[in-house]
Amino acid sequence: MEILMAGPSPTTQSAAGTRLNRRGRETRQRLLDVAIGCLAAGSGEPLSANRVARAAGVSWGTLKHQFGDIDGLWAAVLVELTDRSGANSPEIWPRFSGSIRERVGEMVEAIWTILGTPEGRAVETLRAGLPNDQAERLSVFPQTAAAMAGYEDAWLRAFEYSLADLSLDPDKVHRMRCLIPPAIRGINSERRLTPAAEVASARAGLVDAITAYLQ
Repeated sequence: MEILMAGPSPTTQSAAGTRLNRRGRETRQRLLDVAIGCLAAGSGEPLSANRVARAAGVSWGTLKHQFGDIDGLWAAVLVELTDRSGANSPEIWPRFSGSIRERVGEMVEAIWTILGTPEGRAVETLRAGLPNDQAERLSVFPQTAAAMAGYEDAWLRAFEYSLADLSLDPDKVHRMRCLIPPAIRGINSERRLTPAAEVASARAGLVDAITAYLQ
């Protein structure tokens, strides 16, 4: 499955509901690009809207006008990253063919590749910086939580789409839909510490297991 990185999606309104002119849209895009870069760098500094504003060379007031608060900023980052990945655009998804194993392998490879990109690292840094408690996360970061769910769902729908023309048990497909992201993240967490050959074997083993289960 080819990884498609689309261009930025245009936004015409600020968080305050005012229409953005060309300069305002450019400022918004610069803030998003800087925020993604800060997250991807994973420097260990706390996730901070002030940090993003400073790095972008704008005031906190400008960032607040664009996104409202840090919850609005992180939500906009996730929407931007979903759009860039192309995972939320079924009209550009490729037509799938081949065996179950080939299709599962393509999807696992696609998600694995995304995790290794700056965009993928940004999402993982953001995930790690959110509260672990679901109730707290939904209370403090409701927009971000919704956008994160949308980001995840886009890839999972792509997985279902890749198998849609095959006669498979829908319950089994759903279970694998839920398994794949945490399984790949678990393998990805070993990327820096485990020999590459072992990591590759783990990915191949995941594909074999999913294929056997679906068959």
